[in-house]
Amino acid sequence: MNARIAILLITLVFPGLAVVGVSLYWFNLDYAALIKAENNVENLVQVGKVNDRQLEYAYHRTYIHRINVFADGTWGLLGGVITALGVHGLVTIKIIRNS
Repeated sequence: MNARIAILLITLVFPGLAVVGVSLYWFNLDYAALIKAENNVENLVQVGKVNDRQLEYAYHRTYIHRINVFADGTWGLLGGVITALGVHGLVTIKIIRNS
């Protein structure tokens, strides 16, 4: 294996794929928690026997999950970009070598 290919795989492709995988895992967990928190707020509103403080607390808990879902999606996108850069480098090395 060429040293250039090994460097691209070790520094870009494998770490990028790892970031995408971990981010998707946490995205799924946080999204499920967001749906659960939204359903909790909806149930509290329908019951109507809660005070404003309890309702506001439950609503702000959904914001925490929204931020987590957004951050996990952003990290997944960044991992995909890192992986794409590595794959682009691998393809460019192959094209240069064949010329």
